[in-house]
Amino acid sequence: MPVIARAYPLIADVAAQPNKRLLVRFRNGVRKLYDCKRILALPAFEPLRSDEALFRSAHADKHGYGVIWNDELDLAESEVWIGGQVVREKPEAYGSGMGKKLARASGAAKRERRDRTTTDMKAP
Repeated sequence: MPVIARAYPLIADVAAQPNKRLLVRFRNGVRKLYDCKRILALPAFEPLRSDEALFRSAHADKHGYGVIWNDELDLAESEVWIGGQVVREKPEAYGSGMGKKLARASGAAKRERRDRTTTDMKAP
């Protein structure tokens, strides 16, 4: 049987936030903040606009395939992954070796900024 690669990470957990946003942690360690205002303009999501308790009941699908509010309202993991803003990432979320490369690149960028600032301060 062939193995099918997943295009988007699965959702581990969800927490409703103020201003109709969701804080979503994916199983790969990435956390994203998803602003629901765009989808709330759609007629299907009207109940979430008017019922704060319903909005706050958001939770992850038990298999990680999305955010669920009830039997009629859900949001796919792909939408949250694409539309969400990264809050915090763990280097291992990028697979083997990539975390170390990101850390080195980040360190190099910091050193370059520091060196540039130091040089600018020395200039007459």
